[in-house]
Amino acid sequence: MRLLHVSNIVSHHQIPLARCFARTLGEKNFRFAATLPGLPDRQQMGWDSTLKEAWILRPGENPGDREEFKAWWDNVDVVLCGERLFKRMQTRVKNGQLTFHKSERWWKPPIGRARLLHPSFLRMTKQFCHLATFPAFQFMPVGAYAAADIRGLSAFTGRMWNWAYFTEVPDPVPSCHRSGEELRILWAGRMLGWKRVNTLIAAFAQLSRRFPRAKLTLAGHGPREETLKKLAAKLLLPGTYEFLPAMPVTEILRLMREHHIYVLPSTGTEGWGAVVNEAMTQGCTVVASDAAGSAKTLLRHGINGMLFPPNDAGTLGQLLCELAESPELRTRLAEQGQRTITQCWAPALAAERFLAVSEALLANREAPVFTDGPMSPAWE
Repeated sequence: MRLLHVSNIVSHHQIPLARCFARTLGEKNFRFAATLPGLPDRQQMGWDSTLKEAWILRPGENPGDREEFKAWWDNVDVVLCGERLFKRMQTRVKNGQLTFHKSERWWKPPIGRARLLHPSFLRMTKQFCHLATFPAFQFMPVGAYAAADIRGLSAFTGRMWNWAYFTEVPDPVPSCHRSGEELRILWAGRMLGWKRVNTLIAAFAQLSRRFPRAKLTLAGHGPREETLKKLAAKLLLPGTYEFLPAMPVTEILRLMREHHIYVLPSTGTEGWGAVVNEAMTQGCTVVASDAAGSAKTLLRHGINGMLFPPNDAGTLGQLLCELAESPELRTRLAEQGQRTITQCWAPALAAERFLAVSEALLANREAPVFTDGPMSPAWE
């Protein structure tokens, strides 16, 4: 089998899966194509888009890669595409060539289905629905919300498969046990309004009144940075919090291993949020807004993490207090969260399942059935 995997950029959220494809298929049978150069805001956060692998194509930057990308697209057995290249996809599926399209949710709040009022989005939706009429077209929603959006748009009986972002899983995985009496809470990312870091600061103020030894670390940058610093100075005591600059992913992972709890307070604009995968892998207890795609898909409240409604600082504060009171609960949730990633949402497993389904479809056989995780049915 020859596979072309298409995405927008080379990122640490995509490459672990691509490496698994390359190892399994062999480098001569696999290409990963990044349609855009590295995005400046991601580079400021320490993302490295300069990775050199023989199987990486950069058609948006290199004319030679552009020609090779076109040849692979036209002739390869399977295309897995995360970009909305619907015209290109239509050519393939009309010829009966197996083509998977993966996407985050379409109806992100607060706009939701009102996006259809925009002519370009309405046109794109019609193109998608037309693609859905071809048996060779398969859809892979990235997260439970993305699946629900498309179920309400088009009937994909038997041709819609659960998918995600798959971050690297080290071997061995880090310990879930943390030393020291000081409770350490972490957030990292772009400081944007919909990330709702203000909700976390307000919740931490509630926690620190009961547990003054707790400490909050906020790492990153963005247009809300100064506003957040002013809010923290107003609500929190000096010495109970720190702001760190944006840093490479390896440093963020190190911080995760040093902190007890990772909090993702984002609204539903967070289509996925791969930082949840990373924090679970690194042994953090994860507390997340149930509006974020990764939280909705990966977390089960009280089993492998904790969930709270977006913008609800009171509930988040209560959950943090509950975790502060029980090291045993923190460790249990962290261990189960880590197992969720390693046993069900690891890149090697995702690659294995995707290739198994693709091989079956290419041979006109019935595809294997997985009860949960990547490539489980998303049409029900």
